[in-house]
Amino acid sequence: MPEAKTKDTARERRLRKLGLDAHDDEALERFEDWRQIRRLSRYIAPRKGRVAAAVVLSIGLSLAMLAPAILTKVIVDNEITRGNLVGILHLTLALAGAQLVILLLEAITTYEIARIGQEAMRDLRIDLFRHLMRHSLGFFDKKPVGWLVTRMTSDVNVLNELFAQGVVGIFQQIFLLFGIIAVLFYYNWELAAWTMLILPMVVTLSWFFRSWIKVSYRLTRLRLSRLNTHVQENVSGMRTVQANTREPRQFERFEALNDLNRDAHYRSVFAFATFFPLIDLIGAIGLALIIWQGGRQFLQQHMTIGELILFVTLLERFFHPIRDLSEKFNLVQSAIAASERLFKLFDEQPVVTDPAEPAAAQPLTHSIEFRNVWFAYQDENWVLKDVSFRVEKGQTVAIVGPTGSGKTTLMALLCRFYDIQRGQILIDGIDIRTMAQRDLRAKIAIVMQEVFLFKGSVAFNIGLGEESIGADRIAAAAEAVEAAPFIDRLPSGYQTNVRERGATLSAGQKQLLSFARALACQPEVLILDEATSSIDTETERLIEAALTRLTAGRTSLIIAHRLSTIQRADNILVIHHGHLAEQGSHRELLARDGLYRRLYELQYRDDSEIETAPGEPGELLPVPGT
Repeated sequence: MPEAKTKDTARERRLRKLGLDAHDDEALERFEDWRQIRRLSRYIAPRKGRVAAAVVLSIGLSLAMLAPAILTKVIVDNEITRGNLVGILHLTLALAGAQLVILLLEAITTYEIARIGQEAMRDLRIDLFRHLMRHSLGFFDKKPVGWLVTRMTSDVNVLNELFAQGVVGIFQQIFLLFGIIAVLFYYNWELAAWTMLILPMVVTLSWFFRSWIKVSYRLTRLRLSRLNTHVQENVSGMRTVQANTREPRQFERFEALNDLNRDAHYRSVFAFATFFPLIDLIGAIGLALIIWQGGRQFLQQHMTIGELILFVTLLERFFHPIRDLSEKFNLVQSAIAASERLFKLFDEQPVVTDPAEPAAAQPLTHSIEFRNVWFAYQDENWVLKDVSFRVEKGQTVAIVGPTGSGKTTLMALLCRFYDIQRGQILIDGIDIRTMAQRDLRAKIAIVMQEVFLFKGSVAFNIGLGEESIGADRIAAAAEAVEAAPFIDRLPSGYQTNVRERGATLSAGQKQLLSFARALACQPEVLILDEATSSIDTETERLIEAALTRLTAGRTSLIIAHRLSTIQRADNILVIHHGHLAEQGSHRELLARDGLYRRLYELQYRDDSEIETAPGEPGELLPVPGT
């Protein structure tokens, strides 16, 4: 015992070293099984007529499955004992006919149940994906991609197995079980009563099996989710893993998660390895009772040989439904564990929601205004503190500041990816929280530092499948941002398929496609979030004129670290520690000798550039360090 304890402690130390915990799974939440089943039933409710028909077919199938044993009894007692070959032939043909009916009913029932299950799962996936699409970015910041993918795929597939095999199959096996008991009591109630002595043992064993397997499947679903999350993170971040030679460490973590997943499965394997042999033992006890009591009654001429054969046959079949119900229960528990996790996801309501009666969508006519805006991602750890500024229609406003000052957060709030805690964000005097999110975001196009390209053609990635954006508009947008030359050099031009995340394109090419995407949707407001940070100097020169065309006559907000890209902005906002530290034109801010000037000096201290200072025309202000 002490040795085992030492081994467990060493294992726990290894898991903690890898950032894992073997015991967090044991604190699983307790859910009401019937509540989960009731919630799942609403996906079956629209097809309740077809489900009822499948249940009726299952009852017919259960009755048909009793026919071969009864016909065998009749053949032995009525025909074989009398030597009636014609009767044997007729009843043998009836037996074959019964088997054909069983096959036909089984095929129809299986097909219809599978169809109902697939349709129900289609509805569930649609509801789940729609629910995910309603959530704000704050939700996805907290949920690992692998966790969400497991919900959408693995957990839904488990429910599909339940609907395709378990729901009607349970009714079928229950009817078959009661049908066997009824037939046994009909032919010989005394021997049937002896047979039923095994039922308490079956019920007790099934209860212990249920308790064990219930926890096992919750544990399995949880650990599988953690394993999938780890795999997804490593596949997505393989470049970082390999660049930092983290393969051994990540493999060690995967191995530990895989071991935990295996251990969870071991619980269910042990349950089945124990349960079914014990069921077979109970069956052997039941068979011994039948042979002993049946043999005694036969010798006393209280029963026929056909009845004894009937009891032996039906007792063997009696344990088929019990075995099948145990497997179905296994399926139900697995499905309940999966549904618990799915409905827990459904129960997480979106934080950013549309008002009951959103304001009518109107074109931008005057201005965008941030009025005393406070925002924190968590509690009161304020990222933005009492920020106020105004952007007039058609203006180009740049936002600069040290990393982590809240620049990108400002743009995320304007798009209402998050809701502010205090203050207002107004478009033409209308609070954006009174607008429908779709109407608000339709006004805005964002070009981000990290460009996401979908799997599909170049044309699809520019137009994003929007029907109103035709091929001519896509080509014009690509021409305007100087993306057309490299697109024309691709094997199939605009129809060239882009690999996942644009793996075959350079960072500059991907960024040019994102510029074309922004221009193609013809936005009223353009946001450039470090849009040129991944572009080399040559590519930057290529798109300089394109940027001028992009921002001409369009309200533009530019977040940039390269101050050279925003010197022509109408207004520059300097954000520092969540505050609006200063604002003004490039020349005005240089003259103030504030934070902007310090940032400018740090960026250009090794350059020999000079700036024209405000004041007297032609007066030059050398950049410090030259």
